[in-house]
Amino acid sequence: MEYTGRRWSVQDRYGNQIYLTQERWQHIIDAMNHPEIEEYERVVKQTLQTGQRRQEPLNPRKYRYSQYYDDLPGDVNTIVVIVLFGVSCDNHGQTHPNNYVVTAFFKHIRPKR
Repeated sequence: MEYTGRRWSVQDRYGNQIYLTQERWQHIIDAMNHPEIEEYERVVKQTLQTGQRRQEPLNPRKYRYSQYYDDLPGDVNTIVVIVLFGVSCDNHGQTHPNNYVVTAFFKHIRPKR
């Protein structure tokens, strides 16, 4: 089954537009990946809008957004969203931001003491 098109777009707290495609959403919630996150799409958006962001040292285009929540299922307490930052060029030679969600998942992070 083929999925195309943007599902939604949000602005992070640093002013960057980030989008999620239908294809990436299907990848995330696939039974072999992270199906448990399907009911938390709203929280994925919120994590991008208000969460902490950290640049990956080995791939400077890759950012990890994360946010703590006390009402996630099981023993997890954090949502992590991986975003790739880039640019695209339109038919007129103009460049535009092309920042998109690659994946999202739950994680348990122990509080720092």
